[in-house]
Amino acid sequence: MRVAFLIAALIPLTMPTFACQLIDGDRILGKDVASASPLFAALDPHLEIGAAPLAGVQRVMRPEEIVRLARQNGISLDAPASAICFARATEPLTPETLLPIIQKALAIDNAKIEILDFSRLGVPRGTFDFPKTGLMPNGLWRGRVLYGESHSMPVWVKARITVDRTWVEASETLLTGKVIEASQLNLKSGPRFPFDTTLVESTNLVVGRRPVRTLASGTPIAVAMLTIMHDVERGDRIAVEVKVGGAILDFDATAESSGRAGESILVKNPGNGRSFPAVIQDKGHVLVEK
Repeated sequence: MRVAFLIAALIPLTMPTFACQLIDGDRILGKDVASASPLFAALDPHLEIGAAPLAGVQRVMRPEEIVRLARQNGISLDAPASAICFARATEPLTPETLLPIIQKALAIDNAKIEILDFSRLGVPRGTFDFPKTGLMPNGLWRGRVLYGESHSMPVWVKARITVDRTWVEASETLLTGKVIEASQLNLKSGPRFPFDTTLVESTNLVVGRRPVRTLASGTPIAVAMLTIMHDVERGDRIAVEVKVGGAILDFDATAESSGRAGESILVKNPGNGRSFPAVIQDKGHVLVEK
């Protein structure tokens, strides 16, 4: 027979009043009550008493509930009943237990992991889940431990995680808006955060582009620091080709906006000063079709 009782209090484990009987599963059983009080040695060890507390919480069975439980199960109490406290069994985290968990979650060969800090609360026995989406560039990794039938508890770890990577650095000061040349770059290798997708790993992706701000010598170059060089820049002197039916007219003009091949820009008519749209064909060459 299943016996239910009312839980009279939920008391945080940080404010204990007396020792608690530790519970491993999701149910408080007769054997747990018997372990906490020898008065219940005859209680059916598999009898379900109630739900076990969540990790970090105490559940207290008051004296009047103890008396009721004994009466319902034909147990004679030879001494006054005392309250019984139940708590979920937990264990503290350690760098030694966390390291293989983090290595498995990271799943990167040859990654170097140094655990700096971690959750200090005890955690129940269960399965750790550290999704890569929870890993921040500063090394803070938020996860959880899954325990019982459907419970979870948040955990975190702060780690220095690096892998050997290659990146491009400025070998001298790169001025805003000035085209970058290969001689101004160095290719570097060393330990870096594995999921930093901002850094450029090839000088070919930098040469010919322009920095959006001045970059000091030694600065690792990120994609967001660069702008792609246009085929036509505003103010450039360009060749204009106008096609009207079978007739073709060529003349030089001034670009009033910037763009790349296939894009439309504004061009200033040198004869009357008016602007008109034209499509960039290649560097310094635009086309107008009517």
